[in-house]
Amino acid sequence: MVRHPLRPTLLILLAAWLTIIAFAAHLLLSAQISRWEGHFDEDVQLMAGEVKQKLDTNEAVLAGFSAFLHAVDRSDTDSTMRYAASAASAYPHIYMIEVARQVALSEQKGLETSLRKGWRPDFAIKSFPAITGHVAEDEQPKTATWPILFMYPSLPDAQAIYGVRLETVDYLSQTMALAHNNIRPVVSPVFDLYEGGSAYILLQEVNRATRTASSALNFFGNTMIALLVIKTQALLPNHGNLIDHQNIAFTARLASATNLDSLLFEQKAAESGALDKLFLPNLKRRLKIDNPSQPAIMSFNRQLRWQDLLNSETLTMLILLGGALLIVPWVTLRHYRSLDRAAEEHERAAYLATHDMLTELPNRFLFTDRFDQAHRNWLRNGTPFALLLVDLDRFKEINDRYGHEIGDQVLIASSKRMAAELRACDTVARHGGDEFIILLANIEKVLDAANVGKKLLDAVAETIETSAGPLNIHCSIGIAVCPLHGETLDVLRRSADRAMYESKNQGRNAVSIASSEGSEQRFMASLMEAQTFGPVGK
Repeated sequence: MVRHPLRPTLLILLAAWLTIIAFAAHLLLSAQISRWEGHFDEDVQLMAGEVKQKLDTNEAVLAGFSAFLHAVDRSDTDSTMRYAASAASAYPHIYMIEVARQVALSEQKGLETSLRKGWRPDFAIKSFPAITGHVAEDEQPKTATWPILFMYPSLPDAQAIYGVRLETVDYLSQTMALAHNNIRPVVSPVFDLYEGGSAYILLQEVNRATRTASSALNFFGNTMIALLVIKTQALLPNHGNLIDHQNIAFTARLASATNLDSLLFEQKAAESGALDKLFLPNLKRRLKIDNPSQPAIMSFNRQLRWQDLLNSETLTMLILLGGALLIVPWVTLRHYRSLDRAAEEHERAAYLATHDMLTELPNRFLFTDRFDQAHRNWLRNGTPFALLLVDLDRFKEINDRYGHEIGDQVLIASSKRMAAELRACDTVARHGGDEFIILLANIEKVLDAANVGKKLLDAVAETIETSAGPLNIHCSIGIAVCPLHGETLDVLRRSADRAMYESKNQGRNAVSIASSEGSEQRFMASLMEAQTFGPVGK
């Protein structure tokens, strides 16, 4: 339906009103987004600051423990245990404190024997692959070895670590080489713990002055490596101080001396919806944590969600804006709706005046207009056209036997089939009752019209599904061609009508072409390949 055109001034006013409302809603939502972005930045700073504090603590604890090892007696394991216990209790993110001692290969057997007698009866110096199956990069010691002699806490799951040669641990061999004679701590890549979980090690070599061996157990020796084992999950920030922790996804990566991209930990955020991702920003931050021995990079990601923005205050404001958005256009458009309805009624009246209500085909009035167009085209360009009159055979018997409702179903089905066989430039109209009239524009030969008639016979003859069951019906067709059989609608219609009755006289279900005489025959002979026309079929 064609709508009543809106005035340009009204369109401009409505567009301006929509722009104002949209701008106000945009400002409101932008303020909410800025507020959440501020919360996000606060949380990012808090999390990164907490991780940095723990990394700085690791260095401080390792420095203090290294200084303690410089001063502790070589056999004073009790003091060492107490010191490690106090450090671990103060900083729970430190998983374990360990010491590995340098032992010359020539002294290895003697140390094993003395430690079995004075410390652990089952002590043995062994390689890491012997208990884990890992492949070491440098499993065979050269001039010295570094067995682990001290661990706090001494966990039951980690008892097999005692006596392991540190240089045989695959993820520590290169780190140990970097720690040799280095005054700064060195960090290892992240690895899987023997007892489960992931961790990394911060280690530092401790050298002290050579002393004459005493009768007491020489447990620590002169050269050691102090180790802090840090479980990566223990570095996760505390969520208690955060504003929006459950919706922030973050990762932390450690740049160790041998691996520039070791994943420390990560946390995924609650899943966001498709509309959130489509319309709302995804906040991202990347912070570098400066630490001399444990440099790290933290990446944060926060997908804003509609439920974050649409709190009660925002919803109230949006509802008010929505009300203002609707009231003014509603009042303005009421008048134009009435104009639209009037235009629709006019259009429907014009349609009903030119179309058959049952079949929705053009009626006689519209068909006459289409005929005039084809006639003017013939006068201007000399292009012939044809008129076909179609009558359904024995249609009255269907009406009498099954009723008019079934008859209407047959008429509708037949009209649709005939329309489907025609070109867009052709016209089929309901002539009245069970008769249809067809205008074939721009034909080249009379045989073209006859061929169309044959197609129409076949289409109508197909079984029609009705409420009374499948029915079959046929039709009779008469054809008249302009100018061969006349030049006016009345003359051509009478010629087609006579030809249609000729089809009925020949037994129905046939196509007949109106007879032509004299000059008309000579005209068609020169124009259409001198064909002789008559009944085409039954």
